[in-house]
Amino acid sequence: MDISSMHTEFKLLMDKADGGGSPSFLAREIDRFLNAAIERFVAKRAFGNNSRRTGFEEDQKRRDDLRNLISNHSTTDFTSSDISKPGGVFVALPKDYRHSINEECIVSKAKNRVGVKPLTYDRYNKITSDPFNVPDGNSVYRLDYSKDSFELISIVPIERYFLRYLKNPAVVSFSGSTSCDLAGHTHREIVRMAVVEALENIEDPRYQSSKIELNDIE
Repeated sequence: MDISSMHTEFKLLMDKADGGGSPSFLAREIDRFLNAAIERFVAKRAFGNNSRRTGFEEDQKRRDDLRNLISNHSTTDFTSSDISKPGGVFVALPKDYRHSINEECIVSKAKNRVGVKPLTYDRYNKITSDPFNVPDGNSVYRLDYSKDSFELISIVPIERYFLRYLKNPAVVSFSGSTSCDLAGHTHREIVRMAVVEALENIEDPRYQSSKIELNDIE
């Protein structure tokens, strides 16, 4: 569906088309319900907070639900400073970054890409204090640093960083003609989620039955 079709579907489900008793929502209000539903949809599908209890990589439906959000990024632009960890460099994240799927690096001593291992700070502290855990030139550690960057740590220089990630979904807008960029088969479910929130907002008695129907679809 394009954004116009999603608005039409929303109004039909809210009993608007035939002059029902539901309140009238402005286009920007419908946009707000749709965008909130898109955010919930992505969060539930990515992290397993759903009736199936499955996350993004756990079954094919979840991968299909979010496949349009998969994106790639690579860079040779690294920075370091006096706050960097030993062997650490900072790498900026794409502006639409949401969640890492896979990370690799090319380092100066390796012929092929090597994997990047995300670490908690607690785990990093244990590794660096362990005399028997000496990193080699075939591994790169990664620490979360800020909302805009990661810190990559390697005993040999990193030449290029590769990131495959889930990006943030488009913010739909009726006036701006911006449609949902999730896979088409998800749109009807997203509209239903938006309707459930709208009904809850107006405390409509149809809220509970609509929520049950939505869970059946999911």
